[in-house]
Amino acid sequence: MALCDVNPARLKEASRRFGISRTCRSAEELCARPDLDAVSIHTGDPFHVEPFIAAVRRGKHVLVEKPLANSPEQVEAMVAAARAADPNLKLAVGYILRFNPVFEAVHALCRAGRLGQVYYMEGDYIHNLLYQAKQTDAFTGVNWYLEHERPIVGGGSHPLDLLRWFSGAQVVEVSGYSNHVAFPAMRQDDCQVALFRFDNGAIAKVAALYAPRLEMAPYYNLRVYGTQGTVERDQVALARDEEDMHPALQPVEADRIAGHPYDREIEDWLDAIREGRSPRCDLFDGANSTVATLIATEAMSSEKPLPVPVYRR
Repeated sequence: MALCDVNPARLKEASRRFGISRTCRSAEELCARPDLDAVSIHTGDPFHVEPFIAAVRRGKHVLVEKPLANSPEQVEAMVAAARAADPNLKLAVGYILRFNPVFEAVHALCRAGRLGQVYYMEGDYIHNLLYQAKQTDAFTGVNWYLEHERPIVGGGSHPLDLLRWFSGAQVVEVSGYSNHVAFPAMRQDDCQVALFRFDNGAIAKVAALYAPRLEMAPYYNLRVYGTQGTVERDQVALARDEEDMHPALQPVEADRIAGHPYDREIEDWLDAIREGRSPRCDLFDGANSTVATLIATEAMSSEKPLPVPVYRR
């Protein structure tokens, strides 16, 4: 086991805190170690690409945080590296909401056909992040959140990934609008709303707001509309038959948890390595969730719909 960070003070503190004596200052140095089998990447969003490419070229399994990258070009580079790598490597992207028990249960309902044909979905990332205005990195002197963060990418890709997962379909086109009102310290627009068209005809709306005067929206304001049922947040209404026009909402049968289930995400990746199976969100799946939101920001700027690439191995 080894740790890597470009910030020597942070690296020293992490080494002390976790009792890991082997440390590295660069991704190349870390990935060159023959005694390491897997690499977990938790750098800032724009800095995923270098350690990811270094790791897969050295034959390491990888877990990389979401969003996968910070530009379509970075996504392309990481997808190309994954395609060129050993196909037996387990490359996972950390879209953690897939491990929330409520969302697991909604996914099971969708995949079992209980909702019928899913034709419209909504999910939001409405989260007051004004505190990030004070999070300047002491090592670089940069507040990445103010300078570079885009809400639809950093936040909105969470619910979009769920909607892709529930539908089993791919985003092929996006349009959107944004404004810059509630969080003026951000360089990017702080309110971003995108409309996604899927290859099966389904439509989805995702809104990302970083300065609402409100607690975070429960269950990401999830809405899934199908021909036989509807999901609203953590409630589901299932029609008994064609004559059942207004079935009552009932709680989704699943445990309720607080926070993100990071342990389960890590366990899934490690089990995928041990069992020789795909992780729940593999590199290409995660790339598709990320690139759709990156293209969404371009659609907002151009004020016209744009096509979205779909990545497969």
